[in-house]
Amino acid sequence: MITSEQEIRYWLALTALPNMGIQRLLKTASTCNVTLSQLGQLGTKTLQSIGWRNAQIAGLIEAHPLILKCIQWLADGGNRGIITYQCKEYPEQLKQIAQAPLLLFTDGNYALLSTPQLAVVGSRTPTYNGLTNTKTLVTEVLAQSDLIITSGLALGIDAQSHTAALNFDLGFHQKAGFNSRTISVLGNGIDVVYPKRHARLFQQIRENGLLVSEFPPSIMPSPKFFPRRNRIISGLSLGTLVTEARIKSGSLITAKYALEQGREVFAMPSNINNKQAEGCHWLIKQGAKLTECAQDIFDELPKSLLKTAQKQQAEKKPKQNLATTGLLDNVLLQPDHNDINSCAIEDERDDSSVVLQAVDFDVTSIDVIAMRTGQSISTLFVQLLEYELRGFITSTSEGYLKLRD
Repeated sequence: MITSEQEIRYWLALTALPNMGIQRLLKTASTCNVTLSQLGQLGTKTLQSIGWRNAQIAGLIEAHPLILKCIQWLADGGNRGIITYQCKEYPEQLKQIAQAPLLLFTDGNYALLSTPQLAVVGSRTPTYNGLTNTKTLVTEVLAQSDLIITSGLALGIDAQSHTAALNFDLGFHQKAGFNSRTISVLGNGIDVVYPKRHARLFQQIRENGLLVSEFPPSIMPSPKFFPRRNRIISGLSLGTLVTEARIKSGSLITAKYALEQGREVFAMPSNINNKQAEGCHWLIKQGAKLTECAQDIFDELPKSLLKTAQKQQAEKKPKQNLATTGLLDNVLLQPDHNDINSCAIEDERDDSSVVLQAVDFDVTSIDVIAMRTGQSISTLFVQLLEYELRGFITSTSEGYLKLRD
């Protein structure tokens, strides 16, 4: 890691050079037989001779506008660090992608960066079964392997993935300060909590897992940043699992990056009427691995990742049904009305109702809906009637059935 003000200033300058990506920087370093950290020592004539413009050359000595914020953030303590492309802590897995970030800002257990990872992504407005199945699958993966769960701290599936990992590890440690197997890659500055409702989750990952960003402190989220975040999520991972996603979604962008990076892509199937799963079904048609249980993932990854007991039982262990019943944290289901506008920055809508989410595309009894939402049956009857009149659900003798999103 870099710690001195001079090093931080130099590497921030590299990231701000106009029209200068990592590949061209590496090519320049190779041509001149120097390292990236020595580019600033090359003379103007040398850089001009290989095609650098004057603005790019001048940029090597210009101070980044956020240099002081970076130094202050680093000095505030904790397990904070700045990892450059040349640092030994920089993950080799990430170096293999076409546009690897020059800098990684980390907060937490940075050793997780170089451990085998599985990316788990999906809809910001998932169905109840989508959340339940994600929790079940993540728990299976953690119980049977040494994989780390990597996601993007977004609403819905991302949050469920992180939460499942935190809760699984807490069950084994039962104390503060444990090391959880989850990494959150941010689409904004390393010190910015987005979405705001995830402040507690942000802090839990910071204390027990790892936060990562290529953006310096104080950089606010922007639509153009999320695809950049997604390439890091897939780039860090051996494979990417999409548990629920629409056709036009950031989750499919992550899957696309994974394919381009030569990584495995896994997709969870769902009811054919579930619009939130259209992206998963499309991925499966394109050749993604249809994933019903953790073993489907392990079949495509190195067996060395499996824990000893699972290595012996991998071939004979029956698949488990993901549609298990369980109570979920209400925060993952309930919309935060103060956050609705900010959520629109990403590319999936956030217009679902807690009650509508609790109704499946298979018949769901009123008792199950009450359990999932925490609302009284008398209150639910009024809301369910409204959705039935609007054509979102239909009632049967056994319960309610969702017709469309």
